[in-house]
Amino acid sequence: MSKNTMEQKKKRVKKRAGKVVHSMVAQHVTDKAKEIRARYGPDIDYAVILQILEDRRCIRYPLEVRFISDGIEPGMFGKTEAVSEDASEGYVVYLHKSFEDRPDVLPALILYQSVLVNYGDLATADDAELFGSTVLGMDREAYYQQIVALTDSLWSD
Repeated sequence: MSKNTMEQKKKRVKKRAGKVVHSMVAQHVTDKAKEIRARYGPDIDYAVILQILEDRRCIRYPLEVRFISDGIEPGMFGKTEAVSEDASEGYVVYLHKSFEDRPDVLPALILYQSVLVNYGDLATADDAELFGSTVLGMDREAYYQQIVALTDSLWSD
C-alpha cells in the first residue's frame, strides 16, 4: 500500500469518527429539546425560559443572562462565556442590550446560546438551530431566519 493511499484511509477514518460523534451529539440535542418541550409545554415564553435555565435536567450548568452593548462582536447577537475554568460554577449568556426590552425574542436567542453550556465545543450552529427550533416547536428554517433577522437588526444601517 502506498503512503498516499494510507494517508487517504487515515483521513477517512478521522472524518467518519467525527461524523459519528457529531451524529450522536445532534441526536442528544434533539432528544433533550423534545424532553424540555414535553416538560414545559408548547408556550415557551421568557418566564418559562428562566425556569428552564434553573432546571439542571435541561441546562447542565447554571446560566445567567446579562445584557451588554460593548463586547458583542459585529454580526453577532450575543456570546456565552464560562464564569471560571470550572464549568460547574456556571456560564453567562451576554445578549446585546437592544434585546433587553424584547421578551418576545429572548427565548429564541437564549436557547441558541444555551447549547454551548450543554455541549461545549462539540456544539455547532446546526445544533443550536436544532435545539432552539425543537424546544420552541418551530420549523428549523423559520427559527434560523428569525435569528438572522434579529442579528441583522443590530448591525444594518
